[in-house]
Amino acid sequence: MHKFKRVFYYHFLLLMEKLFDIRFRIHLIHQNYFKKPGRIVFISSGILSVATLIMEFGFYYPATWTPFIKLINSAIIYFLLIHEITNFLLTTLPYKEYLQSHKPEAFIVSIVILQKIFQKNLILIFDLERFGADQATLIFLAISQSFFIFSNFISFIRSTRIYNLKKLNPSLTFFASFATIIFIGTLLLSLPKSQNVSIPFLDLVFTVISATCVTGLSTIDIGTSLTFTGQIVLLFLIQVGGLGLITLTTFFSIFLAGKASVTDKLMMKDLLSEDALGKVGKLIRDITYQTLVIETIGAIFLFLSFPLDSGLSVKRKVFYSIFHSVSAFCNAGFSLFPNNLSESFLWNERRFLLIIMILVFSGGIGFSVLAQLREKVLNQSRSIYKLNVSTRLALYTSFLLLVLGSVMYFLLEQKNSLNGLPLSQKIFQSVFFSVTTRTAGFNTLDMGTLGVPVVFFSLFLMWVGASPNSTGGGIKTTTFAVAILQIIDFTRGKDRLEVFKREISQVSVYRASTTIVLSLFVIFFAIFIMISVEPFSFLDVCFEVVSAYGTVGLSRGITAQMGSISKITICFVMFMGRVGVLTILIALIPKKDKLKYSYPTEYVVVG
Repeated sequence: MHKFKRVFYYHFLLLMEKLFDIRFRIHLIHQNYFKKPGRIVFISSGILSVATLIMEFGFYYPATWTPFIKLINSAIIYFLLIHEITNFLLTTLPYKEYLQSHKPEAFIVSIVILQKIFQKNLILIFDLERFGADQATLIFLAISQSFFIFSNFISFIRSTRIYNLKKLNPSLTFFASFATIIFIGTLLLSLPKSQNVSIPFLDLVFTVISATCVTGLSTIDIGTSLTFTGQIVLLFLIQVGGLGLITLTTFFSIFLAGKASVTDKLMMKDLLSEDALGKVGKLIRDITYQTLVIETIGAIFLFLSFPLDSGLSVKRKVFYSIFHSVSAFCNAGFSLFPNNLSESFLWNERRFLLIIMILVFSGGIGFSVLAQLREKVLNQSRSIYKLNVSTRLALYTSFLLLVLGSVMYFLLEQKNSLNGLPLSQKIFQSVFFSVTTRTAGFNTLDMGTLGVPVVFFSLFLMWVGASPNSTGGGIKTTTFAVAILQIIDFTRGKDRLEVFKREISQVSVYRASTTIVLSLFVIFFAIFIMISVEPFSFLDVCFEVVSAYGTVGLSRGITAQMGSISKITICFVMFMGRVGVLTILIALIPKKDKLKYSYPTEYVVVG
C-alpha cells in the first residue's frame, strides 16, 4: 500500500512538473509573440469601445445599425474576458499576489461574468418596466463597455505614468485639470442625444463651466433643455468638479496600485495644504469614500422624504434624489425642477429641505474638517487628539456666519418674504437661506423679491463662501477669519498673529491678504464690464458677479437675459472663483529662486 502511494505521488509530481513546463512554454510564446500585438488590440478595443458607447448614447442612428453595434460590443466584452483571464493564468507571479495587485481587473471580470449569467433575467425585468429588450440589452452592453474602458484606463496608467515624467507645478496641474473637464464636458453636452432642443454654443459652454465650477448659474432650464443623457453628463461634471480631477486621479492611483507615488503625494500635499506627507494617501481615500457615502445616504433620505404630490414616477424620483444629493453636497445648486426648490410642493417639505441643508453644509465645511471630526469622534478616549487650528477656525467661522445670516434674514424680511408665515417656518426659512446663500445657491423663493438690505448682506455671505478644501467657493472662511484676527491683533499693538495658543505663519497672513485683494479686483473688474454693456440695475449686476465668484449660483433673474460679453465675463469669474485667482497666478507666473540677500528695512507710510 505504501509502495502504491509512493508511486502515485511520484507520477503525480511528474505530471505537475510537465504541466508547469507546458505552462512556462506557453508563457514564453505569449510573451514573445502575442503580448505586444495583444496590447495593441487591447488599446484599439478600448478606443472602439469609447466610440461605440458615444454612438449609442450620444447620436441617433438607423435601427439597422443596432445588430452590428451589439456584435461589436459583445466582441469587445469577450476579448476583455479572454485578455484578463489569459494574463491571470500565464502570470509569473503567485496567483494571490497577482490578484492583490490587479484587484480592479478581477472585480471587473467578475462583474462582467455575473452580468452575462443574469443578463436575460435582468433584461426581462427592464422589459416589464417598458424599457424594451433592445434598449435594456444596450444598457447592459454599455455597463460592460464602461468596465472595459476603465480596465483600459487602468492598464494605461500602470504602463505610462505620464505625470511622473517631470516635476509638475501643483497649481498648474489643478488649473489644467479643470480646463480639461470643461473641454470634455462641452464635447459630451454637444452630442445630439444630450439636448432636447438646440442650445447655442455659448450657453452650452456657460452651463458646462457652471457645473464644473459647481456654481449653479444657468442660462437654460436643465430640466427641459437637456435629455436624460445630458443630465447624466451634467451630474458627472458636478461630481468631478466638486471633488476635483486631481483628487480623483490620485485616488485611482491608490486604488490601482495600492499606494500613490511620491510625486502624487507631494502634489496633493500642496493642493490640500496637508502638513504630513504620510497622511496624504489616507486623506485622499477619506475624501473619496466619505463623499460617496454621504451622497448615497443623502440620496436615500431625499427619496424617502420626496413629496407625494410631486407628480414624478418612482424612477424619476430615484434619479432626482441622486442628482439633488450630489448637487447639494458639491454645493452646485443645480436643480431639475423648473423653479429650483421654490416649487409649491416643496415649500412645506421641511424634511426634504433639511436634508439638502445638511448636505450643503457637509460639502461646504471642507473635506479635511470632516475627516478630523470623524477622527475626533472615533478617538474620544484619547484626550491628546485635538482639532488643528484650521479646522477650528473653519468650524467657528462657519457657525458664526450661519447664525449671523439667519438672524439678519429673520429680522430684515419680516415684512417681506416672511410676512404671514408661522414662527417655526420663519426660523426654518431663515436658516435655509443662510446655509445656501454662502455656497450652494438653492433657493426656496424668488431672489428678485428680496428687500435691498437682505440682498446687500447676501453679497457678504457669498463673498466669504465655504471653507478650504471643500466643494464651495468664495475667499473661504479661514481667509476671512485670519484677516479679521489680524486687524484685531494689529490694533492691539501685537506684532504677530496668535490664535488657540498657536502663532499663525506670516505666509498664511500674506496669502489671506492677497486672496482678499485679488477677489475684490476680479469682482470690481467684472462689475465694471457688465455695467458698461448691460441695462440691468447696479445691485442686480453686483449680485450676479459675486454669486459667480463665490460659486453660489443665486441670481436675481438676469442670467438668461445677459449678452455674450457678460456671459463670457461670468464664465471667467466662475472659473477664477472655483480654481482661485491666486492659484491661477501661481500656475502662470514662473517662480523665482529664493533671494540670498536682503536690503535694509524701510517703513512706508500707508493707511
